[in-house]
Amino acid sequence: MPLNQTNRRLRLTAAIAVLPLAGGCGLFPDRSLDYREEPLGEPLQVPEDLSRASFESEYVIPQVRGDATVEQDGEFEIPRPPDLTGQIMENNYQVSRSGDLSWLIVNDVPGRVWPAISDFLNDRGVEVAYGDPRAGVQQSGVLNRSARVREWLGIDRLDQERPLILQVRVAYGVQSRSTEVQARLRVVEGSPGERLEWREDVEYAGREQRVLKDLADYLEANADTKTYSRVALDLPRDERVNRDREGGETQALELDLAFDRSWAEVEQVLGSMELTVVDRNRSEGVWYLDLRTEEQRSRGWWLWRYQAEAEINAELRLQQSTGGYRLTLAPRETLEQADRPAQVLDSLYESLR
Repeated sequence: MPLNQTNRRLRLTAAIAVLPLAGGCGLFPDRSLDYREEPLGEPLQVPEDLSRASFESEYVIPQVRGDATVEQDGEFEIPRPPDLTGQIMENNYQVSRSGDLSWLIVNDVPGRVWPAISDFLNDRGVEVAYGDPRAGVQQSGVLNRSARVREWLGIDRLDQERPLILQVRVAYGVQSRSTEVQARLRVVEGSPGERLEWREDVEYAGREQRVLKDLADYLEANADTKTYSRVALDLPRDERVNRDREGGETQALELDLAFDRSWAEVEQVLGSMELTVVDRNRSEGVWYLDLRTEEQRSRGWWLWRYQAEAEINAELRLQQSTGGYRLTLAPRETLEQADRPAQVLDSLYESLR
């Protein structure tokens, strides 16, 4: 058979084989947007005698903005995922301090932290007189009676005349799936016959921070020998950061925290965001920001391209409100992106939770 005729037959065979593949897109309907027609399922109903904690999602699903729309022709811009890098802790046991207040953040649930604290106190020679896992508080006996404890906490002769007890409180952290631990040293009149109410004021800042640092070291060294307390898992889990939304945009954040904690939490998140903090005034509760993006600050062309100097064009302000503090972001001038403040507040919200 001539070579040319053979080549023609091979080309014809290849063309016939490709035809079904080329028409395949028309044979199978596009179902990528069918999810819009699916009904929402009913929330899971849990009996009153059971805790919802065991049924909650392992990974928190962030709230989405309700003003997004999808065109009928199926063409739309996929929204960018929220920036969750602020939730990644540098280590699993992190002691923070703001003013006199110190706290330990543990990257685990309270049910695992509670028993480890009891073990830590016993390891330091501290007698646990009262433990209430539902309130999240462990209370020692009088510390002055133990020479080992006096040496650990630096209780001198002057303090010998003032009986001290130690309280350690465990609660859910600001961010999801984390635990917050605080410590308080309190002067008492003799041995208390009951668990005392927790007090927010700090009297022995340095010693309380030492307790938390030693606790962090102990937890890290014994990370593989954790036990579990289901009762401590039932601790109240109230949202401590909420959004105030209007017209589909975030107007402010409500923080159910004291000022020192609110400032420290926001300051930490700002450090992890791609946002320019030009200056800050802690006494006034204000961060001075440059809300321009990197592209908007870019100047020049090609090899001569550079970033313009940062300038203050917005104020992030922390103001006292009912039950906590309110975080607002106010531009000083008209921005190219009118929704830029709402976007920044949304990013702060996702990182703080």
